[in-house]
Amino acid sequence: MYRNSFEDINPELYVLSLSRFCEDLGSGMLVALIPLYIADLGASFFTGLPLVAKAGLVTAGFGLFSAITQPLMGRFSDKIDRRRPFVLFGLIGYTFFSLLYSFVTDYEQLLFIRLLQGITVGATIPAVIAMVTHISSPETRGRAVGIYTTIRGVGFGLGPIVGGAIASYYGFEAGFHFCAFLGIVSLVLVNVFVKETRGPVEPVPEESSGNGLVSIYSLAGAMLMMMVGIMMIVALLPEYEVRLEASELSLGVAVSAYIFARLLFQTPLGSLSDRIGRKKLIVSGLFLSIPLVVVMGYVTSVNQLILARALQGVLVASIDTPAMALAADLSNGSFTSSKLSIITTAQAAGMAIGPIFGGFLAGYMTFVTPFYACALLMLLAGFVVMKKVEEPGRC
Repeated sequence: MYRNSFEDINPELYVLSLSRFCEDLGSGMLVALIPLYIADLGASFFTGLPLVAKAGLVTAGFGLFSAITQPLMGRFSDKIDRRRPFVLFGLIGYTFFSLLYSFVTDYEQLLFIRLLQGITVGATIPAVIAMVTHISSPETRGRAVGIYTTIRGVGFGLGPIVGGAIASYYGFEAGFHFCAFLGIVSLVLVNVFVKETRGPVEPVPEESSGNGLVSIYSLAGAMLMMMVGIMMIVALLPEYEVRLEASELSLGVAVSAYIFARLLFQTPLGSLSDRIGRKKLIVSGLFLSIPLVVVMGYVTSVNQLILARALQGVLVASIDTPAMALAADLSNGSFTSSKLSIITTAQAAGMAIGPIFGGFLAGYMTFVTPFYACALLMLLAGFVVMKKVEEPGRC
């Protein structure tokens, strides 16, 4: 029953979530630190590129290489039926490259390191999501995904604030060193406490599997469009800094406002999707995001930006958590890493496209142009989910 909302969750889920907390704290720091750090670096080949375009390109490169890596690693993980080694590999890479940021002297070096870090991070994502799926059931999956993403997301939400504070008072190098330290802590926790998981491989009828794949790919398209709207803000941070006369710390708060609002609502909305269905929450969140995305192009103070990002976090919680749970339902225990990597790859692609999309449109057209373009993408995504996604066991 719903009143036993936490009693029927496998305790291993909490261990896995906590083990990822530290690494996501560092990842959240990098989201805020790297775009702002670019302003302090020289460049040769990219000298004439606008600052917002540079920020978009480096973030896009990370997302692109992560997106390319995820389906390959997802299939490999299913083939050898192992997930834990991929998580450990990704954490080692994250730690090493976080430390290297403190030694870069120009933009090109930073871009290259960020691309390599995208590869290592991409290796972990399908494996981790598959592990969450293996230790949950269809009746509790929305709640389980919500709990996992909330616990680890607290770290990611704190990251921009911590990163902004460290950069403001101690400098960027101190921030990168702290990120590397967090990677070491996370690596130790995963190595000691997180065990390998394996899900039951159930035979899936060919017709059912085909219908499921259509729905998964449709969800992936919606997730791609959603992530473009979320992540383009990263490339626009330097422009917001000037327009709103905001500090690194206040912009870190704005980034974190989205994350914390999302965290507060992920588990309740995931549980709600277990009860009333996932599709209707996804569609509602996409349509309600349309006016909010436009509003963010017209904010006149950092407080307005913080409020808008917080509201965006609530809506994204109604999209992301049910969508991941629905994709897990549709996988039906068969080739979980491969199928879920379709969703995570779309998320990574959105992370890649969003910043460069926003950076180049704002840099070469007008500041508000990317916001209207993203609103159209949200509208399209809502109709795609309405028409193409089928929900197992529901009308």
